[in-house]
Amino acid sequence: MRRIVLVLAVGSLVGAAPGWGADITLVADHRVARYDDVVRFRGTAAAAAPQEVQLVRNGVVIRSTVASSGRFVFDLRARAPGSFVARSVLGDSAPVALRVQPRLRRQIVGRRRIGHRLLVVGRLLPARAGRLLLGRAPVRVAADGRFRARIPTTWGPRFARRLRLRPRPGYVAVARPLRVRLNLPALQIGSHGPAVRALKQRLWELRYALPSVDDGFGYKTYEAVVAFQKVHRMARTGHVGRAFWRALWRTSAPRPRVSGGNYLEVDKSRQVLMEVRAGRVERVIHVSTGATGNTPPGTWRVYSEIAGWSWVLWQPMYFLRGFAIHGYPSVPPWPASHGCVRVPMWLAVGLRERWGRGSIVRVYA
Repeated sequence: MRRIVLVLAVGSLVGAAPGWGADITLVADHRVARYDDVVRFRGTAAAAAPQEVQLVRNGVVIRSTVASSGRFVFDLRARAPGSFVARSVLGDSAPVALRVQPRLRRQIVGRRRIGHRLLVVGRLLPARAGRLLLGRAPVRVAADGRFRARIPTTWGPRFARRLRLRPRPGYVAVARPLRVRLNLPALQIGSHGPAVRALKQRLWELRYALPSVDDGFGYKTYEAVVAFQKVHRMARTGHVGRAFWRALWRTSAPRPRVSGGNYLEVDKSRQVLMEVRAGRVERVIHVSTGATGNTPPGTWRVYSEIAGWSWVLWQPMYFLRGFAIHGYPSVPPWPASHGCVRVPMWLAVGLRERWGRGSIVRVYA
C-alpha cells in the first residue's frame, strides 16, 4: 500500500493559532491523501521525559503513543477526513486538516451494440464519500461501495459522459470519463433484436409512421425506413447501414412547409405525406404519387370520403375530381400511380378517420 508522509508544521504551512504554544507540535507534508493510503503524522513535545501523546480527530482520540526524546510518530490509514491535533499533558498542538480523495473504479460490461444491454459497474470507497452521478443522473451506491448503472444505447452510436463524485465535506471530487462507441449493425427486412427496437424507437420519436415499437423488422418498418430515406434524400433502399444510423441520430423531426394550421402535406419530390396539426408534423408516411407527375399541385379540400372500397381504391379521400389519397397494395419508393396519392393499406383507415371530408390537402411539386 502506498504511503503518504504528511508534514504540516505549526508556524509554517498551517501556522500556530492564538492560544497554542510551541510545547507540542504536529506536522504534515500534504493536505490530501487517497483513501486507505498510509498517512504519517509527526511531532515534537518540549518535555525531555517520555510522555503519552494522543492523536485526536474531530475531538475523538484515535491513537496514542509515547514520545521518546521529545519526538513522536503516528501512521494512520486515511479512511475519514478530519481535523487532527496531538494532545499531551502539555496541551494540544495546532490542528492539521486532512482531506480524503476517494477511490473510484469502473469498467464497462456488456455488448457494445445499438440497443443492447450495457452497464458501467465499479466501486466507490468509501461509499459515504458523496453523491455519485453519471452525467446528471444519480447512481445508487451500495453500503460496500459497489454500484452499477445502465448506459443508454438508444441515444446514438456514441456515448460520452463523466462518472463523477459530488463530494461531502472533507472529501475531494473525483471523476472518470466514460466513452463508448457502439457497433452499428446492418438491418433489413427479416432482422430481429434490440438493434431493431432501437431503430424503431428512434423513428417513432421522429414521427415516422409505425404501428408499434418492437424487435421485428417487417414490411411496415421497411416503409418507415424508406420514408426517412426520402425525407433525407438518401437512396431509397429500405436497408439500414452506417450512413442511415448516423443520419438517424443527427436529425430532428421534419418541419412542414406552412407553420400553422391543420392539413395534409404531400411532397411529390420526396414522395412523402405529412400529417400536420397546429403547424407540427405528427406523422410522416411513405407514399407514391402520379407516375407522369400529374398529381395536381396546389391547395385543395377533401370533398368526398368512402369507408371501404371505391373500385380499386381503399378508403379514398377525394380532393380534386378523381384524384384521391387512398390505400393501395403496391406503394413503391417512386411515383407509380395514375395520379392519386397511394398510401400503405394498413395506414389508410386511420388516415381517413383522422382527417376525412373538409380536410385541407397541400400538394407540392
